[in-house]
Amino acid sequence: MSPEQTQSQSQSTSIPDRLFDAYKPGIGVFDEFRDQRVGTESPWKDFAKRINAMGPGGLASSWKRGEDMLYENGIAHNLLAGETAEDIRRWNLDPLPLLISENEWASLAQGAIQRAQLWNRILHDCYGPQNLLTSGILPAQVIFSQSRYVHSLRNLPNPEKPLLSLYAVDVARDPNGNWTVIADRTETPNGTGFALENRIVLSNVFPETSKRLHLVRLASFFQEYRSTLLSLAPSAVDTPNVVLLSPGPGDKTYFEDAYLTRYLGITLAVGSDLTVRSDRLFLKTVRGLQRVHVLIRRVPDNESDPLEMPTSSHAGVPGLMQAIRSGSVAVVNPPGTSIAEAPAFLPFLPAISRHFLGEDLLLPSIETHWNQAGSNANELLNSGAAVVKSAHTRNLFPPKLTRSLTPQQLDELRLQIAKHPGDYVIQRQMPFSTAPVWNGNAIEARAVAIRLFLFAEGDSYRVMPGGLARSASGPNTLPGLSLQEDTNIKDLWVLGNPENPPKLTSNLSARVAVRRSSGTMSSRLADNMLWLGRYSERAECATRVLLEIVQTAIDDDVSDDILSIPVLLQALTKLDYLKKSDSENLPAKIDRQALLQTITTIYYKSGSKKASNFDSIPENLSRLRSLSALARDRLSSETWRIVKNLEQIGHTAPPTTLAGFRAPLQQAILLHSAFNGTIRENLTRTESWRFLNIGRRLERSSWLLTLVERTLTLYPRPPAAILDALLSIIDCSMTYRFRYKGAPQALPALDLLLFDPANPRGLAYQLADLNVNLSELPKTTDESILRPAHRTLLRALHYVQTEVLHAEDDASEAIALKNLRSFVVKLRDELPTVSEQLGWEFFTHASFTAS
Repeated sequence: MSPEQTQSQSQSTSIPDRLFDAYKPGIGVFDEFRDQRVGTESPWKDFAKRINAMGPGGLASSWKRGEDMLYENGIAHNLLAGETAEDIRRWNLDPLPLLISENEWASLAQGAIQRAQLWNRILHDCYGPQNLLTSGILPAQVIFSQSRYVHSLRNLPNPEKPLLSLYAVDVARDPNGNWTVIADRTETPNGTGFALENRIVLSNVFPETSKRLHLVRLASFFQEYRSTLLSLAPSAVDTPNVVLLSPGPGDKTYFEDAYLTRYLGITLAVGSDLTVRSDRLFLKTVRGLQRVHVLIRRVPDNESDPLEMPTSSHAGVPGLMQAIRSGSVAVVNPPGTSIAEAPAFLPFLPAISRHFLGEDLLLPSIETHWNQAGSNANELLNSGAAVVKSAHTRNLFPPKLTRSLTPQQLDELRLQIAKHPGDYVIQRQMPFSTAPVWNGNAIEARAVAIRLFLFAEGDSYRVMPGGLARSASGPNTLPGLSLQEDTNIKDLWVLGNPENPPKLTSNLSARVAVRRSSGTMSSRLADNMLWLGRYSERAECATRVLLEIVQTAIDDDVSDDILSIPVLLQALTKLDYLKKSDSENLPAKIDRQALLQTITTIYYKSGSKKASNFDSIPENLSRLRSLSALARDRLSSETWRIVKNLEQIGHTAPPTTLAGFRAPLQQAILLHSAFNGTIRENLTRTESWRFLNIGRRLERSSWLLTLVERTLTLYPRPPAAILDALLSIIDCSMTYRFRYKGAPQALPALDLLLFDPANPRGLAYQLADLNVNLSELPKTTDESILRPAHRTLLRALHYVQTEVLHAEDDASEAIALKNLRSFVVKLRDELPTVSEQLGWEFFTHASFTAS
């Protein structure tokens, strides 16, 4: 029995409330739950019955699972908006979907297909023969007054291919229940990834309901979309390389970009990942430059190519337009297609449709007037039911609602329109239909609009059997139509015919060759993976040091044990977690209150008030979370949840005693161990694994070397208490006791920490693993010559493999420890250069020059 069924039965007996019985539809508008179009049957009856059976408590309980999924999957508008998870704007998904019957959907989809075909014809004409202008159907001002018209896009090769490969349209119902187009999206239509994630979440929240209502699935749409993308590549290419060009992690659609590329199995890139050479587009990868055959463009038109569209943004690719003109890359959609979003087109669409298609529009546009001084426009402007927008650029200024303007402001607006009539459109404000929305306690009516998605398939278009519905945030407002706006989201359910269920088609050919390559890895992703490994290890090592300090300070029966605390604090200082004054000149007896404050400052966000040039564990974990978000297509869901749980610990209230720190620090180490385990077991041994592992090994080596260097500097002959602390931090105390059966001595302990190749946390193991990983990295120069970073590590590995810590007396032991300290200091100073050399070779595609 599913959780949904269990909650339905329990809640229906204990809570008599029937949610839909208390629903109050919108007044004076079409209501999706109450009203039906003539000849259609309401799709809400069975759904409302099941929700009524659940009751408020059952719905709230079921939706808690959905909210947990949204949180665990990290769905948000702005993943990297701030330093912490609290700064991220959550995805406000409503647990109640918007329902539509298959019959009504068919007519709506047909209207969207017609509109997509029309816009594709218009774009081909605007960038081709321009018959609409010569025939007088469309004024030239509509096109050439637009700053987004790209003259260099005219007369492209392959004119038979669609310019509008991907299209979205925002529609809403008028008070009579007729669908009306509010806006067309032709520049970078977004929302498909969010719609897919919405469906996955709600299908898990209401598994039985979605099956019983015969919900039409989305998978076949995305399968066909992927096949279509591959077909856009030149016919001679056996394995097309498809790349999605994203504005980057700072953009509110970045989560969708990452999610969509992971689902479709294509590469995610930002502008700096791509380069144009000899009129061809290439992706910078760890194996060199790789040709890009199909590009899904998600950056704005005016930022796509800084060589032809001057901009301060770095989101685009210099030379992209020349690559498009050469026909070497197919772009979805090419820069310049955004002109179709101009509201000035809307009054002319009916005539254009009759001209190109020989038929009337199936989906009318919202009433729009442009460049008119006639009575209709003036009457609309004076009615108080008008919206004034920019005629050509959607974001030039916010829409002005005449009913919200003062008489003086309205007069000023009339003067502006009279002076520049071609710069404005006047649209009639239309009340949208309402639909049931869950507000957390009850179901209420809110205005809704939906976005449909289509891609070009041969001579026609394929419509996603669903979409992205938006609901207003309040009872007397309209929903925002852009993903850049704060608004509530609903999934759109198309309820199919149980007698004719849709069939899933495979996106693979009948037979594929076996391969073990996972595709390309961009240089930026490799850089992210390396630093993901470094920050995970950095946070873990700092946590282990803090736990050792806490346990030593709590158990002070032996006074010598306190000797380890200054060494550990100085190591934290060396690694920029503390100011120098915090770790030097410490009193003989440790001030536990000051120590409590120091640890709180390092580990908890609320206690971190240091200068920006000092590190802290919350900052490490925040960067770990950000890098994990950027590498979501390479990490498992379990890994992502572990990262988010780790970050949460540092945002809780800090303990008020040293003893209280033990539990959260131990919990953090458990989570770090879980992170290491999922990484080790779930990540295939490709370049992703190698760069992440290189980062982990470099960071662990750096911490170990710093701890040993501080120990040997403060205590040339370290006492047993300090050695015991080092063994505890490196998690090999049991190994030492089992092997030597006594208190730690300097040379045996340091041998275990630095020279023993079987110790997975020891230096020798890190260097040996780094040697293997560096040997497996792609060669970018003469294969017979080792890269500088590899030579540095091999010299160190040779030392620990051939040197033996041995002493006959105190004098020889002192010499051995002195020589060991020299080796440790030298290697610790060389490790940053190793990381820098790898960065120059694999991430910047430039040669490294030592300064």
